[in-house]
Amino acid sequence: MRLPAALLAAALLALPAAASAKRPLPTYDVGIASRTIAVNSDGSFAGGKVFLGGYGIGGPTAVGPGLGDRFATGNLGVGPSVRAFVVGEGKSALAVATIEGQGWFAATRDAKLGLEDMRNKIAADTHGALPADHVVIQSDHTHGGPDFMGVWGGVPLAYRKYAFDQTVAAVEEAYASRRPGSLWYGTADGADLLHNQFAYDKANQAMDSDVRVLQARDRAGQPFATLLNFSAHATVLGSDNTLATGDWVQQANIMLEQRLGGRAMTMVGTLGRTQPNRADCADTTLKGGAASLCKLDDYASRVVDRVQVALQDARPLGGKPVVAAASYLITDPASNPLLLGMLYGGAPLGIPINRSMAPPFMTGNVIGTVTSSARIGDVLLSTGPGEMYPQIPLKVRALMPGVRGYMTAGLADDQLGYLIAPFKAYPEPIKTSFFDSSFANGDVVGACTAAPSPTCAGDPTPQPIGNDNYFFNVSHTMGERVTCSLLRGAGELFGRGLAPRRKYARCAAFANDRALPEGADVTASDATDSVPAVPASVPPAG
Repeated sequence: MRLPAALLAAALLALPAAASAKRPLPTYDVGIASRTIAVNSDGSFAGGKVFLGGYGIGGPTAVGPGLGDRFATGNLGVGPSVRAFVVGEGKSALAVATIEGQGWFAATRDAKLGLEDMRNKIAADTHGALPADHVVIQSDHTHGGPDFMGVWGGVPLAYRKYAFDQTVAAVEEAYASRRPGSLWYGTADGADLLHNQFAYDKANQAMDSDVRVLQARDRAGQPFATLLNFSAHATVLGSDNTLATGDWVQQANIMLEQRLGGRAMTMVGTLGRTQPNRADCADTTLKGGAASLCKLDDYASRVVDRVQVALQDARPLGGKPVVAAASYLITDPASNPLLLGMLYGGAPLGIPINRSMAPPFMTGNVIGTVTSSARIGDVLLSTGPGEMYPQIPLKVRALMPGVRGYMTAGLADDQLGYLIAPFKAYPEPIKTSFFDSSFANGDVVGACTAAPSPTCAGDPTPQPIGNDNYFFNVSHTMGERVTCSLLRGAGELFGRGLAPRRKYARCAAFANDRALPEGADVTASDATDSVPAVPASVPPAG
């Protein structure tokens, strides 16, 4: 039974008021802001097509339509946006931002418009008050969002510059608008809201299913900034949708503000093999965009319902206010010939992947990328450069006992596809990427022939990209490297040094990453000294 919003809000606000009457709560400085990155009403921008990412692969080619020739025809509802949340304690501040798009690279080859460039610009604009290694920028990975990477056809350079500028503006406005407040952290079980693609596989049972909320409240107990953290692919809508949207994240932000008051943003967590437990629109009379919005609202409302449950048990962050952050450069040899081929020669095939091919982000077949860790009071935030399997943050939490709360940001500061770990998690993604559904659901070679059943479709037959988790995995060891880098960050920020990292035996194989100093990712050059002129940033025409 869902409580009326007004009654629930009153109950929530009574908690902080009572607590505040007993003792003053630690005060943080919190700001939040948003900027639109909606396209024109016809789906274009600056006279060019904005391709949407996430389904199929490739865009238009010289010989005709590609497998992923899917471009925006308008906006769904308000369209995609960028939201930013900044928290500080007087001396140090942390910024996290979410771009409602398919993904964004750390550095780009045609212009200085990568996520590293955003982070460094914010640092320069704030005169170091927000250092680059204290800025985390993620994508929500919407499959109805702009393809800023070029994997599905890309977007006009002018649109990428526009989204770049809007992201920087959102973070800087959030920083400038900070005001004092107490921080409250709460969680609720969201397992029923998620679907595990490999639920039948013993090696991939673990799920990162908590609905986590960090909320800032003023002295009167009124919420003014809410940060939702939840691990569900932004794939409520399918490939038939061609209206630009942030998917369920877009609608959840709107609902959070309507129900709770103040401003809100959503930070997606671990997306590897984790899909939303979606449902069709209950109103079968709706068609087109109205039906799509109905689907998003249905799922988003269920997530926001759970947010309100989490807030009922939320408790304030105690002790002395602490805000700290660190980011790290890690490098790993790529083991996926398909992705390497796409990086080096994808443009003629309609896959103009725009990731920088210069050090430190690409050196031959060695890929460089970023992880970040942050501490807000006694809450740990771990961020990874792709769609992490749940086992990655769960390993970090297991080796960081005694921490009050945990939050996770996926596709943060880079996008390298699926980050699979540990090694025993690989067999099922490999199997489902190469064989048909009968084999993918747990059958083994010859099993169906030996013992036919209604669920058997015969022995496994090749079916490339039946599931894309393995095809979009850059390296067999990248997931483990990310795990070890996150353990390093957590240990350093919580005063435990390298002890958590040393507890995980596999980290001994990645000593080169530990040798790199903190912040090496933001101080290293992407070697793009000469880049084409970037068009002026202009808002959409309609």
